[in-house]
Amino acid sequence: MSRVRVGLIGCGSMARAHIRQLLDVPEAEIVALTDCDPAQIERTRSAFPRLSDLNVYEDYREMLAAEDLDAVEINTPHAQHFDQVVKSLDVGLHVLCEKPLATTSADALTLINKLAVSGKVGAIGYQRHATPVYQFIRNKIRSGEFGKVTYMSALLCQDWKRLTSGTWRQDPALSGGGQLGDSGSHIVDVLLWVSGLAPQVVTSVQDSRGTPVDIDSAVTVKFEGGAIGVLSIVGDFPMWHEDLTIACEKGGFLLRGGKLLVVSADGTKMIADHIPGGTNPDANFIQAILGREEVLAPFSCGYDVMLLTEAAWKSASEGGAPVSVAELNRPLN
Repeated sequence: MSRVRVGLIGCGSMARAHIRQLLDVPEAEIVALTDCDPAQIERTRSAFPRLSDLNVYEDYREMLAAEDLDAVEINTPHAQHFDQVVKSLDVGLHVLCEKPLATTSADALTLINKLAVSGKVGAIGYQRHATPVYQFIRNKIRSGEFGKVTYMSALLCQDWKRLTSGTWRQDPALSGGGQLGDSGSHIVDVLLWVSGLAPQVVTSVQDSRGTPVDIDSAVTVKFEGGAIGVLSIVGDFPMWHEDLTIACEKGGFLLRGGKLLVVSADGTKMIADHIPGGTNPDANFIQAILGREEVLAPFSCGYDVMLLTEAAWKSASEGGAPVSVAELNRPLN
């Protein structure tokens, strides 16, 4: 195989971001588009005139049956991911799925096991795995140079409540939950991925701010091995802001506004900028299919994220009571 023929399931704004990246990959060929909303198809065609002659479908199952595909990219409401991944694997396709992989850890585990049997490539659109600054932090922690992680905190502020009002993201039947499981999923994922830690006990309080889903979340985590962490998701804030703090036995990392400050055990500070490397989920997905790269954000990350997220939802529903992750965990086959 020298080219990978890709079908798009979902053509909303996130899909258009993926299309833009796919068009920069010489080995990728977008061959068909699917969306139940014709307006989204037209917006996509307008944004990318070179795709205007592609076959389009309202039902992704018709595309799977009619087109000669190697892979699909799924960019649809969260609760639809499970069935779409299953059916795509059933017809022998590689799958890149936007986050979250599924809306429950049980469904995520089912997809992991199904992917393993299929022998296909499965990836999630967690772009921070492909970003040099996060790769740098992860590699430094894994090298042992900074000792064990002792504390982590992450903050995400976003105008999520207003921007998603009236959309499927605030409909639990389609979204599976609120901001913690949506853009907050990226923050949960990157904490787990860069640190390599597994959550042990989770406590959480949440505020829906008059909506059907969680908007603000204050989550504390005790990790296996003794590290502790705090995760703050603020969904009713007039701007985007994100920061990450990781303290280790021999220094730590402060990421503010995309700028990384590395602190050594003796207090020496270094601004880590112009870090080489990096790619994006779409390029990595295509190269992984061609056997040239390892998948940067595998399906297993989706299970890990949902496990912590479910624990946070359960704790919040029980008034902030501690939740043992072991009670939710199901061993991977």
